[in-house]
Amino acid sequence: MQQTAVFPLFFWLPAAYHAPDFSISAVFAELLTKVGVYAIIQMFTLIFTENIGFTHSPVLWIAALTMVTGVLGVAAQTTFRRLLPFHIVSQIGYRMLGLALYTSLALMGAVFYRVHHMIVKVNLFLVVGAASRTPG
Repeated sequence: MQQTAVFPLFFWLPAAYHAPDFSISAVFAELLTKVGVYAIIQMFTLIFTENIGFTHSPVLWIAALTMVTGVLGVAAQTTFRRLLPFHIVSQIGYRMLGLALYTSLALMGAVFYRVHHMIVKVNLFLVVGAASRTPG
């Protein structure tokens, strides 16, 4: 769960993603947390299928707390370099919410959003990196 960066185990992500070069942060944003979310979705859809109310209720609360904490972290930042990692945390909460709802539409949305987020977040990191290097 720590690699997934869900509440309360997300504190490593903003600290790790703002330090390296933007191109390295873009690769991190694309790969690291997505693998953790994918593993959790696989575990909960293949193994924890018997008592959904018991297993998915904590995931719902974790997803909600992850989204709120990520948004509050974004609101507290003053630079794009520190804003984007907190934005990733809130987006992880959205995917975990799809898992917690556990309908076919919610799971499809979580998987689709994973692919969408990979493309968009990498480009956001690269655009912010390019903008930070332009003079003026």
